[in-house]
Amino acid sequence: MQRSVTDRGMRGMRVHSTGRWLVAAAALVVAVVTAACGDKTINAVSLLPAVITVSTASNGQTGVVGQPLPQPITVRVTDQSGNPVANVVVTWTVLTGGGSVASATSTTDGNGNASVIWTLGATPGDNTLRASIATGASVTISATGVAAIGSTMSIVSGDGQSVTMGTTSAPLVAMVSTAQGLGVPNVAVAWTMTGNGTLSASSTVTDGNGQTSVTVTPTTATQTITVTATAAGLTPVTFTITVP
Repeated sequence: MQRSVTDRGMRGMRVHSTGRWLVAAAALVVAVVTAACGDKTINAVSLLPAVITVSTASNGQTGVVGQPLPQPITVRVTDQSGNPVANVVVTWTVLTGGGSVASATSTTDGNGNASVIWTLGATPGDNTLRASIATGASVTISATGVAAIGSTMSIVSGDGQSVTMGTTSAPLVAMVSTAQGLGVPNVAVAWTMTGNGTLSASSTVTDGNGQTSVTVTPTTATQTITVTATAAGLTPVTFTITVP
């Protein structure tokens, strides 16, 4: 009988000891799981997309009006620590210049990069594009549009006039057009004159139809006046006026 009581006591001690061990082990598991979850939380916070930047090769390009830029526009999305973030949707918005993008959105790759083809507007000058992400971060990209290679300047009207001294000529109209015959607006044109007279302007800009003009008022009789219109990269045109 005594032995049985002792055995039961020993078994109770073992059970009690085992129970304490199980409690301690369970506490350790909880601690490990909690720490792991904490690590995941920290990683999730650090991987939030926070910054978007444009590559140097993409920004500040010069291209032909109405055509895609030589290089695609590429931006990079990173977290607050500078690590690339994948699978972030980038939204592209044309701000100025009237151009277009091949896709309204792009998604970053494993290196945090997203790209799009940007086609400039039809008017020479500044173009801007914004790349933004859902967190509110954004970057503005700039480009410059220039008249198409193959554009030409031509005389529309006003050449070969006979103008009396002291009177004003009809407009001398020049036009800048693409190889397809479309007028190119906003092209700066410089005007120079030989002979005695007054030129209405020394510089003008083409209108929406690609045309611009000046007038001449001769100040002496019996002469020939020539007026030349010049634009960067284009062959000049010359008007001739006879003063009887």
